[in-house]
Amino acid sequence: MSDASEHLAPVSYLPWAKPGEVAAERWAKPDDIADEPAAEPWSDVPNDEPDELDEAAQGEHPADRADRGEHGRAERRDRTRSEDRRAARRRARFTVVDDDPDETGPERDERIDRLVVSRLRRSALSVAEVRSVLAEHGLDDVEIEDWIERYERLGYLDDARLAEQLVHVNGARRGRGSGAILQELARRGVDASAARAAVEELDPEVERRNAYAVAERRARQLAGLDRQTAERRLSAFLQRRGYPGEMVREVVTAALSAEGS
Repeated sequence: MSDASEHLAPVSYLPWAKPGEVAAERWAKPDDIADEPAAEPWSDVPNDEPDELDEAAQGEHPADRADRGEHGRAERRDRTRSEDRRAARRRARFTVVDDDPDETGPERDERIDRLVVSRLRRSALSVAEVRSVLAEHGLDDVEIEDWIERYERLGYLDDARLAEQLVHVNGARRGRGSGAILQELARRGVDASAARAAVEELDPEVERRNAYAVAERRARQLAGLDRQTAERRLSAFLQRRGYPGEMVREVVTAALSAEGS
């Protein structure tokens, strides 16, 4: 830290945080975020339906590629632009401001803390994500670990809880299998042991139902194709979504039979 841990800037209380033993500590609420509505811990994950058209284009069999047409390409271009804009907004949230030569240690700590807490109010972050932000703002390794320890003590950072939330969001809401969920947890920098534990808690029957729901929707788009082509496309689609091979074979057979392919 700049002086000592007691000189850290006050941290705003977040709605889902569980301070536990430090409940008696008094932390002032930064004025610049006092009226900002609190977000759900997973609010940075878009609440949309699985992007079936875009994912189907990846790894597609050469015999199936020609019939996608200009419409699919235009949609992918629009989606790429949208993703680029979202990425730019995310980077802007953590833009490093040049240090003020007249800024004192406590003032620097308060500025950085306001930035992190403002982001935490929008969505949950992993320990690795917060550590990266603190490093970008010039804190050394000892200072970073002190800040991380304090955020964890206050209940603002918890990789195990974040992993559970992301398993739910990516499984139930986005139709992804355990393999894809593990990749997403790794991308977010979630602790590896916490990520594995959260995915292992995913009920196989729940994952199977999610897989069947995704397969059923996709099978309707494959109506009119011969059975072999439909099986190949649907299997590849589910594998890209991270579902286990045996589960893929099972739900593909069931979904195409129900669709009458």
